[in-house]
Amino acid sequence: MKRKIREVIKEDKGEKDSLLNDFKIKSQAAMEYLMTYGWAILIIALTLAVLYSLGIMNPKNFIPRAPPGSCFVFRPNGPGTTDFVSLQGTCGYLPMYVGSFNGVSGFVQIQNSPSLQLSTVTFGGWVNYKGPSQGYWNWLMAKQNAYGIGVCGSSLQVCFYNWGTGTAYVSSYTLNKNTWYFLLAEVYNGNEAIYVNGLNVYSGPLSVANQQTVGWQIGYGNCCGQFLNGSAANVQIYNTALTPQEIQYLYQQGLGGGPVRLQNLVGWWPLNGDAKDYSGNNLHGTIYGGVTFVQNYNPP
Repeated sequence: MKRKIREVIKEDKGEKDSLLNDFKIKSQAAMEYLMTYGWAILIIALTLAVLYSLGIMNPKNFIPRAPPGSCFVFRPNGPGTTDFVSLQGTCGYLPMYVGSFNGVSGFVQIQNSPSLQLSTVTFGGWVNYKGPSQGYWNWLMAKQNAYGIGVCGSSLQVCFYNWGTGTAYVSSYTLNKNTWYFLLAEVYNGNEAIYVNGLNVYSGPLSVANQQTVGWQIGYGNCCGQFLNGSAANVQIYNTALTPQEIQYLYQQGLGGGPVRLQNLVGWWPLNGDAKDYSGNNLHGTIYGGVTFVQNYNPP
């Protein structure tokens, strides 16, 4: 009986030794593989990371992009009318182009119109800052000498400025360079509100001076060299305050998303290859200075 037990123990020990040897052999082979190909794997991983950071490997770059004018608002009764208004064409895709502003001289002047003289207004769009412009302010959009939304200082804090009172409303929200953000401002009933990526980051009272005869600009604040240094897309103006749900919807739709509340949409400048107004109200912009339209942008 003892002899059989010793034999069983001996066999069991032999099997364990065999398994241990197999494990050692496989471990050694794995280590040799890593030592041989590890550097190659690391270099490939770093290369892919760099390509992704540059936008080359971003999956969104492979999504079909809409050409200029492919999505527009149709007003069957003409500009300024609201009956039977509808969104037409191919909407929702990333735009083929975005507007690129040089931070020194480039901006879009929107032609003046009585429809743009608004006491209640929502305005803004998508912006990607390269960094501070030549001035303290770095505007996405402004009403000449009235108010505007953008960023201020080298820290790129989101700001709303009232030229009438000389008051700056600075949010604690700070933007990162080379990153797309959706900025929106509302002026209504003596108040103003700032939204970043669909979220309210500042609200407060606002006393706006009478500026009912001035126009609008994209990428410039009409004062002190305050030009946009970066890119902009899908800029919109409404003659009403939007709900938080509508603002969140606009953000979720992204760079190529269509507008909401078409009856209240006054102007829509996708900046997809041109400065035309696609709201159906024909408030086309005029390009001044260093504004180009680029395809090789990194979408959000």
